[in-house]
Amino acid sequence: MARILLVEDEPLVAHLVRRILERAGHQVDWASSGQAALDKLSESYDLVVCDLVMPGVSGLEVIQRIRALGLFTPILALSASVSEKSRREALEAGAQAFLGKPFETQTLLAQVDRLLAREDG
Repeated sequence: MARILLVEDEPLVAHLVRRILERAGHQVDWASSGQAALDKLSESYDLVVCDLVMPGVSGLEVIQRIRALGLFTPILALSASVSEKSRREALEAGAQAFLGKPFETQTLLAQVDRLLAREDG
């Protein structure tokens, strides 16, 4: 079981992702904004799943701040914008993986498993 921080401002999307991850056996903390995510960074997580486009503090800023703190927690970026520019920005900010919305449940779980396996190995 991994401890995952889910950063997503859309409650319905957050509920769906949280349910998928919890059914897979993970413990999920939900931050409904970038600022709420930053406030939780004093806690330890095995993975961060972060939406990129949010009002206020964006997901890109959250990812950059995580890396600026010297944290090496794996990050999966989510975005409804599936452009190459969005993918590149997320990876350059410090995310290890990018997943466009909408996504299949199995694709999300495969990305999560891959990132958690990298953390273990």
